[in-house]
Amino acid sequence: MTPNKLFMSLAIFCTAFMLQSAHAEQTLSAVAAPNQFIIQLPVVDREVLAEQISVLRSQLIQRKQALIQVIADNELDSSDAVIMTIVPGGLLYAGYKKATCEQAKNDLANVSADIEEFSSDLLTMQSASAVIARLH
Repeated sequence: MTPNKLFMSLAIFCTAFMLQSAHAEQTLSAVAAPNQFIIQLPVVDREVLAEQISVLRSQLIQRKQALIQVIADNELDSSDAVIMTIVPGGLLYAGYKKATCEQAKNDLANVSADIEEFSSDLLTMQSASAVIARLH
């Protein structure tokens, strides 16, 4: 075996071993599917998942605030009208500014939808955790 083949074989073996070790720590729970087959799903730590959703939601709220500022900065006003008429290339400037504003508005709509979805997910996680806590 050449040294390159030996190194590649060793690298593949180590990668497979690390992946197996990473997945070995996960515990599985049996779930009966609607067709009565039993499948095993990894157990999810609801508290950690809720914390991750909360962090992502707060990051999206910060992104939403930044997009609102971008929209406010790039809306066309009377000073832009003067620039468009006096300065050569003013129409290009106005077009770029309007395109930036429209892109920010589209991004804002997507971010707002994502925030609503994360908020709904958090409520669902919290209510499910409360039900599970009552059962124990």
